[in-house]
Amino acid sequence: MSAVLISAVQSVKIFGFWRQPVLTLSWTDIKQHNLTWRQLRALGLEAEMLKRVQPDKAEWIQRGGIQVADLTDMTCFPVNPLTDFGVDLAELWALRCSPAQLAAMGVTFDHLLAKGITPQIMSAFAFTLSDWAELRFASWHAEKMGEDDSQRVFALSQRELVRILQSFAVE
Repeated sequence: MSAVLISAVQSVKIFGFWRQPVLTLSWTDIKQHNLTWRQLRALGLEAEMLKRVQPDKAEWIQRGGIQVADLTDMTCFPVNPLTDFGVDLAELWALRCSPAQLAAMGVTFDHLLAKGITPQIMSAFAFTLSDWAELRFASWHAEKMGEDDSQRVFALSQRELVRILQSFAVE
């Protein structure tokens, strides 16, 4: 854990006018002033800078200054919304993340399975097959799907779906 340099304007906004000059920000300062991730980012502090202040994502989470919507901004850690933050599939869906954002947060199809994703829920996400493959949806996952589910989610027969996913794996 270390302190990072901040500007005079950031210092005034964090510590107030009378406590000058304070040109560094530490984890202790963040905790003492009950600053949230969002407040710090709004002050112009970069995510990587905040990670230098406190590199342990568990500390950020346990402290409580993070909301679900902040997780897409914390990919420098990354914070997995399912395993680290405990969101359910509905909360994840409500974030409206792209597959690339989910992958950047460390989300995989196996994490989604552990949270109870079904083909019906997969349809609600409205991802393409390559999107699901980005989340490590693989041929062995497709082999467990029924024909109707494969048609519903991907508009492909299960056999064709498995074949396509196997070809992704070789590339």
